[in-house]
Parts: sequence; structure tokens; C-alpha cells
Amino acid sequence: MAKIFYSLATAGILTVLSGCAAAPKSVIMNPEYSAGQVVQLNMPLNVNVVDLRTSKFTVKVLDTEPAVYLPDANLPVTISNVFKQALVANNANITAEAKTTITLEINKFLAQVTETYSKHESNAEAEFKVTVNKPNGTFSKSYTGTRALSGSLKHDQAKVEGQLNMLAQQLVTHIIKDKELIDFIAQQ
Repeated sequence: MAKIFYSLATAGILTVLSGCAAAPKSVIMNPEYSAGQVVQLNMPLNVNVVDLRTSKFTVKVLDTEPAVYLPDANLPVTISNVFKQALVANNANITAEAKTTITLEINKFLAQVTETYSKHESNAEAEFKVTVNKPNGTFSKSYTGTRALSGSLKHDQAKVEGQLNMLAQQLVTHIIKDKELIDFIAQQ
């Protein structure tokens, strides 16, 4: 009886461990704002980042059985960090008590990877919406960006993560350089 119990327990543990080993990896991102100072904000701002994506997956590998979906649970925090870096680099004072609130909505942020036996292609897309609320009015504008990556054989997750980092940096830099947005923020 003890041998049967031991065999069943061993089989159960092996099943659980094999399930853990097959769990998909998550996406690791760390974009950095590098454009430097491009405007003079010189004001306090309250900053919020909201994830409104319908699917929380950041990398989707197509044409595999089954398809692989890789999440990034920290994406709102990651985008918030790079957005705040950009604002601080441009002399904004980030504080919750500010009368001007900037909300960045993440509507889309995804890399779709297709693979064949000899090559892979990754197409990343992002769509952010920025809304500025001030006591005297509201401004809202959407920003989109894309990046493509291709290579031989299977994709390298680190390269796809790098592609997504560059896309986040590109879009945040585009937002900071938007004259219409900056003019609205600077209005008294």
C-alpha cells in the first residue's frame, strides 16, 4: 500500500513540476528616456498611466501550435516610469497635488511575431492617448507608433523586448515633442 501511495505521490509531483516548467515566460521591459531636454515645462504635474488594452499580452507568437502569448503585468508601471523620466528631464515637477493632471492611456502595445522554418518577423504597434485636465479646460490627443524586426530562424525574445523598449521610448519622445500638447500644458 505504501509503494502505491509513494508512486502516486511521485507521479503527482512530477506532473505539477512539468506544468510549471512549461509555463510561458513573461516579457521584461525597461525603456529609458534619452532625448534629453526638448521643452521647458517648469510646472507641477500630476501623472497617471492607465492600461486600457483589451488583451494584456505584450508579445504574441503566431503560427505555432499552440500560439504563445507572453504577458507583461508591469507594463503600466514601466510606461509610467519612462513617461515621468521624460517629464522630469523637461523640468516638470511630478506631484499628486498639482492642478494639472496628465493621464496616459495605453490602448495598444503588442508585438506580433510570425515564424517559419527559416525566418521570423516581429511587428510591434502601440497606441497611447494623452489627456491633460486643467482647471480651465481639457486637451486630448492620440499617438501611435510601429517598429518592425526580422531575422533568420526563430525569434529571440530579448530582441523583441528591445524592439518594444524602443517603441515605448519613441512614442514617449514623440509626446514630449508635441508642440500642441506642450502649449496647452504651459497655458495659464
